[in-house]
Amino acid sequence: MSRLRFEDLPLRDKVTHTGFKLTAAAMTVLLVMLLVYQLVVQRRSLVEDITAHAMVVGRNGSAAMMFANADEAYETLASLQHVPDINWAAFVLNDGRQLAIYRRDPAGEVVNYYGVEEIGLYSLLVRRPVELHGQVIGNVAVNASFTSLYRGLAVQALFGGLAAAVALFLSFILSRRMASSIVRPLQNLVKLTERVRTYQDFSLRATVYGSDETGRLARSFNDMMDQLESHDARISAELQQRRLAQQQLNELAYRDPVTGLNNRHYFKEKLETAVMEGMRYATSCAVLFIDLDDFKIVNDTLGHETGDSLLILVAERLRETLRNTDVVCRIGGDEFAVILENGVNADQARLVASNIVAALSSPFYVDGRRIGVGASLGISLCPDHATDTTSLLRKADIAMYQAKGSGKNSYHLYDHASENA
Repeated sequence: MSRLRFEDLPLRDKVTHTGFKLTAAAMTVLLVMLLVYQLVVQRRSLVEDITAHAMVVGRNGSAAMMFANADEAYETLASLQHVPDINWAAFVLNDGRQLAIYRRDPAGEVVNYYGVEEIGLYSLLVRRPVELHGQVIGNVAVNASFTSLYRGLAVQALFGGLAAAVALFLSFILSRRMASSIVRPLQNLVKLTERVRTYQDFSLRATVYGSDETGRLARSFNDMMDQLESHDARISAELQQRRLAQQQLNELAYRDPVTGLNNRHYFKEKLETAVMEGMRYATSCAVLFIDLDDFKIVNDTLGHETGDSLLILVAERLRETLRNTDVVCRIGGDEFAVILENGVNADQARLVASNIVAALSSPFYVDGRRIGVGASLGISLCPDHATDTTSLLRKADIAMYQAKGSGKNSYHLYDHASENA
């Protein structure tokens, strides 16, 4: 028995076959396109996120790599523990030595991070050079997994497939009961799905003509589009939050959280710039090392909260004493540092140091308590005492200890004779 041609089928069968085939094709293409779109967007988002984390960690760990400080380098890498997709991260020096490595799973194996940057099927390896003042001092390697991404897509595919299967089943059953009046709504729905597939416009909605099966199909489509539009909005919001988080990380990299002053990383970069410009334009600059006297006693007797409040007051007095063009930083604990530029000489540096000693000699009041600490200052000048940052810092530190040894609450200008005495 020969099969009837399509043209010879009854209209009801035509509607059934045509409606089922078009709906099946449209729903399948839509589901596949949406899953592919989600895969591309989420993979790209994860790659950008991991790359951004690698760049931020590279900038944050540049100082640790410069000084080969493994503990500080590990602490910088350990900040990635809040990123669940990251398996491991490592700092590698230029000579090939591994300075520090962070593993989410300590027992896990680490792949060769000397390979080229690669985005595989299941994992991502990002390598970025770490630069400090335009010089590459090493590399940071970050490995991330796509497992959670695929798991989420599998769940979406499962529910999407179930939703599509239910829609197709209803379409097949209902199409046999429909007459010519239902053909037009089905055609409109097919056109709408094609527009969604072509323009990726999730704001499009189907018109519901009634409460019958065609209307139910249209409403199901609209519900699915509501979910897709909401999901797309969440992805955009998450990307914006990640950009804001990256900006905050950049800010925290150069800011002391207690006093609000710039931190050690900013101080070293600023001093490097000041020395380079001083040597280039034949001008001088000065470094003042400030160490609070008896600050440890305050911490031990009154507690760290009082100590932090005292540090905030010290920072305020330093700001009030110094000019807007002077750079003041907290470089750690009870140590502060000041950079004087614009051709400062020894007499001007002494005057600034004297003003700081006088300002910090006055008692502080924290929660009604009268606290006296004072400060010991060491001064070194570029190019009088040194022409590189390392020597300049060392000699300012020597001068500071000479001031502390002479009775505290004073300042001392570095001189070669006193160092060798």
